[in-house]
Amino acid sequence: MTQAAKKRGLMAHLLAALGAGGRTRPQPSPAIVLLLIAMTITAYWGVGQCGFVNLDDDAYVEHQPMVNQGLRPAAIVWAWTAVHSSNWHPLTSLAHIVDCDVFGLNPLPMHGVSVLWHILNTVLVYFVWRALTGATWRSAIVAALFALHPLHVESVAWISERKDVMSTFFWLVGLALYVGYVRRPSVIRYALIALALILALLAKPMAVTFPCTLLLLDLWPLRRWPSLGWWMLLREKIPLFVIVFAHSIATFFAQHSSGAADFGQRFSLADRLGNAVVAYVRYLGKTFWPDSLAPFYPHPGQWPAWTVVGSLAVLATISIVAWRLHRTHGWFAFGWLWFLGTLVPVIGIVQVGAQSMADRYTYVPLLGLFTLIVWGAAALATHRPTLRRAFIGMAIVAVSCGGFLTQQQVSAWENSVSLYERSIAAGQDNATVRYLLAVATQAAGRPEAEAVAHYRRALAFEPDYINASTQLAILAINHQRIDEARQLLEANRRAQPLNPGVHVNLGSFFSGQNQRETAIAHFNTALRLNPGHPDAHRELAKLAVTEQRYEDAIVHLESLVKALPWDPIALCELGTLHANLQRFERARVCLERAVWINPNYPPARENLRILQSLMDAKR
Repeated sequence: MTQAAKKRGLMAHLLAALGAGGRTRPQPSPAIVLLLIAMTITAYWGVGQCGFVNLDDDAYVEHQPMVNQGLRPAAIVWAWTAVHSSNWHPLTSLAHIVDCDVFGLNPLPMHGVSVLWHILNTVLVYFVWRALTGATWRSAIVAALFALHPLHVESVAWISERKDVMSTFFWLVGLALYVGYVRRPSVIRYALIALALILALLAKPMAVTFPCTLLLLDLWPLRRWPSLGWWMLLREKIPLFVIVFAHSIATFFAQHSSGAADFGQRFSLADRLGNAVVAYVRYLGKTFWPDSLAPFYPHPGQWPAWTVVGSLAVLATISIVAWRLHRTHGWFAFGWLWFLGTLVPVIGIVQVGAQSMADRYTYVPLLGLFTLIVWGAAALATHRPTLRRAFIGMAIVAVSCGGFLTQQQVSAWENSVSLYERSIAAGQDNATVRYLLAVATQAAGRPEAEAVAHYRRALAFEPDYINASTQLAILAINHQRIDEARQLLEANRRAQPLNPGVHVNLGSFFSGQNQRETAIAHFNTALRLNPGHPDAHRELAKLAVTEQRYEDAIVHLESLVKALPWDPIALCELGTLHANLQRFERARVCLERAVWINPNYPPARENLRILQSLMDAKR
């Protein structure tokens, strides 16, 4: 067959896909799957040049000893029982632990694994949409848009977002299982759906809307409603909603215990609702024009009234159209409600973090918009056949542009400095980005003046940004500019007098200046504000030891271990102090646990060996 004939054959398939408003007969898929895989690998090839970034990668992997020491019994228990980075997602924690066990602290294969998950998700999107609708080429286009949209780069090229691609995989597996369940209902098939949901939730809490997406499938394309009735369909999903409810409670307590949900107190309910409305429209805009992408979009507090009203009008208009077309054009209501609904957990009504929106939040929701767009084009082509070739050209251009933009966006994640400099160049400049860039420039060994300039720029955006002013104070101390450092730290206290961390910083400063009484006063103030603050207990324990107040030191170290039960350093310090006080049995318990948590921590192993010798000699 000549090349021209092959092109005519491909064009004929595409024309057929866009020409029929109903389902097309399923066709062999190997070539499509291989094409999707090839396009995804090509677009994400640049991740081979990417490393860790100082935006959560340090907390998730690089500087997290429970992860970076690899697979061991303590790490497994920690993954299932501890709150990690303000979330309880044991499956994600285990995935990072296994990565470190297999690859060490090498970001290249970790990025490769994330890309592999994205490829699996892309292929699953194609097969699930094809199984649901019978439309081969339309499903392929949806999968291609999913694979190559630049908004999804954050979920794939950011090691910390492994939870996103993993959770989505199990979500899509659950959808595939639901198709089989609808065709041949059984308890086993339903149990497998529930298992897929549980695994998705254990990777990332955002999967809480999974049961709602099954209800949308009942609307279209499975069309189980209205023949079965909403109550019957809803009752069928009750066990899944129970699972979601239980996990939501666990997530609520995890986020509140870590302080991540405290950001919601900064904004009124009206401000959060206003931001949610505007964020929906901003997501829409970035879907069609993915410009000015950044790792952090700060919450503005209060949007102008005209912005909120205009955004609400856009959402209301599209929603009215979806309602009026839901019987005749079910794909429109499906796509729109999927987009709206799957964003609900992260739209900011319950504010977690200081962001207004985030690219990573679109990983699942954009499937709704892609479906709406592709099926909408097919419907228009049915009524106006002359538009078919134009739509095919638009699809090819959209996929090609998506691949190109994805390649460009992947390069931004090469390292921390490139990530934030690209954000600033794209017009997304704010206090958080400047602060993180300053930290990154210091870590990269750049001239200190660069970091200072970025810290000061962060303070220009947000005068009360205490992270930046604290780092400037540290730099001032390093250069013996003590008065300057004190002024910066005192300014932080005046700006945020109820922030325990501010008082800990002041306490550390005065301790370094041998003003112990003043230091202790600030540490005690921090404990009044937060009785479990680990840094305050650690510093007070150090001061107590130097003053030979060993019982006071024991009290603070025990509080420190209670606050940080997985910290081998705190356990080693407590065990060592018990040993020095001849409390050998208590010391043994602490040191054995420290070694169990981190077998590679030399002080704990050495102190345990010495303790064992002393206990043997005493016997």
